[in-house]
Amino acid sequence: MKGQHNLIVNWRIFWYSILVWLLAFAVAQIVILPWFYLVLPIIVFWTTVYYFKRSERTLRSGLWVSLFWFLIIGIFSLLEIVGPYYFDVPLYFSDPRNWFLYPLILLIPVIYSLFLENTRFRKIPKSKRVSFSRLVHT
Repeated sequence: MKGQHNLIVNWRIFWYSILVWLLAFAVAQIVILPWFYLVLPIIVFWTTVYYFKRSERTLRSGLWVSLFWFLIIGIFSLLEIVGPYYFDVPLYFSDPRNWFLYPLILLIPVIYSLFLENTRFRKIPKSKRVSFSRLVHT
């Protein structure tokens, strides 16, 4: 039937969203606060790089990955708030480390996929390249 889409569960994207959440949680427990703002973007970036090694490298996939990771990490963070050991909701939302993860998850996969898509389209054969010396002398 036309117009009917099958829902395919991609366990790889689900696993990487859990991995990003676990790594962010571990980094928040181990790394002291000033260094946290440097370490977490590096971890999210390298997880994104490793994820995009096999998947298609388009803006569409980057947007899908960032939204899905954001949704899963949001759900796990909500479960962390309502969990039996962490009922202090104001404390969770007052910690800037918790707010720092969400923009990273939304931006890094999209920016990285834009970079991959741009480098793929910018590859120019050697025969069509113009040398700088030719441009200066004309």
